[in-house]
Amino acid sequence: MIKKNAAARWTAILASSVLLCGCTAGSTQTGTEQQSGVVGAASAELTPAPPSVARTVIGQVLTVEALPFPEPSEAALPASRQQELQQVLDAAVRDSSRVPGVSAAVLTADGAWAGAAGVDGAGAALVPDAMTDIGSVTKTFTAAEVVNLARQGRIDLDAPVSDYLDHPLLAREPSVRQLLSHTSGIPDFVTTDFVDALDADPTRSWTAAQALEFATDPPSQPGPPTWSYSNSNYLLLGLLIEKVTGVPYAAAVRRDLLPGLGERIVVQDDESPIAPVAAPNLTGTPVVADGMFLPNRAWSSAAGAAGGIAADAATLARWGYRLYGGRILDAASTVDLTIPVAGGYGLGTEIQEYRWNETGGAVGHHGGLPGYATVLRVDPELPVAVAVLVPGDPGPDLDKMAKDLLAKIRTGS
Repeated sequence: MIKKNAAARWTAILASSVLLCGCTAGSTQTGTEQQSGVVGAASAELTPAPPSVARTVIGQVLTVEALPFPEPSEAALPASRQQELQQVLDAAVRDSSRVPGVSAAVLTADGAWAGAAGVDGAGAALVPDAMTDIGSVTKTFTAAEVVNLARQGRIDLDAPVSDYLDHPLLAREPSVRQLLSHTSGIPDFVTTDFVDALDADPTRSWTAAQALEFATDPPSQPGPPTWSYSNSNYLLLGLLIEKVTGVPYAAAVRRDLLPGLGERIVVQDDESPIAPVAAPNLTGTPVVADGMFLPNRAWSSAAGAAGGIAADAATLARWGYRLYGGRILDAASTVDLTIPVAGGYGLGTEIQEYRWNETGGAVGHHGGLPGYATVLRVDPELPVAVAVLVPGDPGPDLDKMAKDLLAKIRTGS
């Protein structure tokens, strides 16, 4: 059925973990961590290591000593390098039927670049600063805000969430850290019935509490080594942020995290996207754009703290550089985001790449709502942040573009 396909497709895109560890959204993984430098590979068996151990295992992506990153430069990269980066986008649009258009950005200590190629879902030529919904990359913001509150002593990451928030999904008393790492056992709210309800009225504004009513499966026992990606975790974390701060999620994030990122980022649906925007490519879906939110008010509001933020590529790259560069949180807290708990996943962070038997790699997150797909990829060694935004469903071409852009910076060729 179309509706079932839509639910499965959005769950997979918003979860995006299939790109990370070879598992499907909502699946579980069990086992023992392999200290081989390939944590996050499909064959790896994963379980968390204590922070003191995890910081020393082979294949660590980020260390306290590497922070903070150098101040990023907004100056343009050399023209020859800009041309090489633009060629990556041009080739993707030319050679892939799944990429009608793309915008992307690169940010380093030596300079920056942003580019675009192809068209958006309405057939309009894309521009580098076109805003899209960034889907589950929103989770990096939610995780950063929760860890920020923990830094302030207002939240204990290892305390049960039920110490702060009353909700039936918390009956098995998962900890804040378990919600952040998708080891809570809480079921996902993205179901066929949920998709039916969203598509019945694209203009409806949903609350987190209303969306969570669709998480009707019983919670399982929390805690690793079992890992199960669930967007419900992050709606609950959004509610936790509101309870602790006393202000709406959007207000807390804007106050604590967004200063310094510029104007090209909004928290939907409390805030509206700012032109220019990339119209969603909704081909093959029953979703209807409303022309106000991305892709519409129903989807963006229901995604909320799990996937409702919209931004352009340059702003998203700036966020990734600042977050994983230790310019949002203190160094120890930043590193903790990137320590794998299970499933190649830390706290709101995918460990996207390890390099065999050496330190270094890449961290970030994938994301998407109907009509959009996004990847944020940060290499701490260079350091460099790459953001790729596609109005559509590019499949593996999304990661290929990000890796190709990163390779141009890594090798200088």
